[in-house]
Amino acid sequence: MKKQDWKFMQVFGDKASSDNVSDEDIISAVQFERTGRLLGLGDRAGRLIIFEVPQNKKREKAEYQYLTELQSHTREFDFLKSTDIEEKINQIQWLRAQGKNMYVLSTNDKTVKLWKVSEKNVTKVIKPSGKDLAMPKLQVVESGLIPSVRKVFPNLHNYHINSLTASNNEEFVLTSDDLKVYLWSIEQPSKAFVAVDLKPENLDELSEVITSSAFHPTLDNQFLYTTSKGIIKLCDMRKSGICDNTAVTMAEPEDPAKKNFFTEIVTSISDACFSRNGKYIFSRDFLTVKVWDIAMTNKPVATVQVFEPLKSKLCDLYENECIFDKFSIQSTLDSNSFVTGNFNSTFHIVDRLGECNSQYELNFNKKTVARQIPPKYFENLGSSYDFNRKVQKISMCQTQNLVAIACLNCLYFYTA
Repeated sequence: MKKQDWKFMQVFGDKASSDNVSDEDIISAVQFERTGRLLGLGDRAGRLIIFEVPQNKKREKAEYQYLTELQSHTREFDFLKSTDIEEKINQIQWLRAQGKNMYVLSTNDKTVKLWKVSEKNVTKVIKPSGKDLAMPKLQVVESGLIPSVRKVFPNLHNYHINSLTASNNEEFVLTSDDLKVYLWSIEQPSKAFVAVDLKPENLDELSEVITSSAFHPTLDNQFLYTTSKGIIKLCDMRKSGICDNTAVTMAEPEDPAKKNFFTEIVTSISDACFSRNGKYIFSRDFLTVKVWDIAMTNKPVATVQVFEPLKSKLCDLYENECIFDKFSIQSTLDSNSFVTGNFNSTFHIVDRLGECNSQYELNFNKKTVARQIPPKYFENLGSSYDFNRKVQKISMCQTQNLVAIACLNCLYFYTA
């Protein structure tokens, strides 16, 4: 399998702001628009910030520029449950543009919104001078982008929304929380269809929760969801509308000899995605990535240790609660590799057979710092290893080998 060399391209942010970052400025979501011309970024303050590549420049060489921003969500109070609903944006999902109008979905813990960002021109009437009989003309004196909420989806989720994806034909949206997966019509979001319901009659019998969900990249009737038990469910809505009992199960049998205090925590899947060609599923738990072939669901094609030295730090990670951090995962354009994050300002690009694990270190020197991580690799993680600089949000462009990496309040771009 041919190895790709990824290089640093661009960064938004600097070391000074990164060293003194406030909680509200931390990036909580990042997503490329399907053509790659636009990129959306969400933060813990509920802001949705949009970047673009200027259309008059070559896409593969041009850098992204700030375009506009809007306040997508604000802090609310749930009077029924007497709890605050944070403004933090959990997920972003772009829809196809229509003319000069941009459409983007965003969600916090409870509410999905569809935003329209349109161009608006301010004009003035230019009257003809003197005895000229010409008609008055309109002249554009100022232009700008105006955001407006097109739709607000009903608050049906009783638990925090962990995933938001749109079908390839963009007729439907899939959202999930701890116990349910909902299917929405984008045109008529007033009603939602429950595709998966894990809620038992007695909540004391609850043994697992849903951790993520995602539509198939090309088949609008298929989606996956993952659970805290390390299980992937592949659902086909042609078989049944409610997919609880008809889904294909992908799970690796647990080895009782290897079970310990941390097993249930580290085997919980934090994120999963289809490969771009739809043939594979990449699932990320705390320590590993499992690669599944959809045509062979009895065992994973490969189980990749993302960074083996973390195993020796599980007690420390439990005490500082970093063991509960969730890392996203994305497929590369050719479906032969995946990208996922780690601690200490690093991320990994690994081929789907697990033979080549490249670790990249983010920096402000505009240089590519990379090294190969061999199997069963070990190093002593000293006091300089920073568990606070975590790379949790990643987005891969759908039209070129370009990945956006978020760490704290900074956004990095790497290209192959």
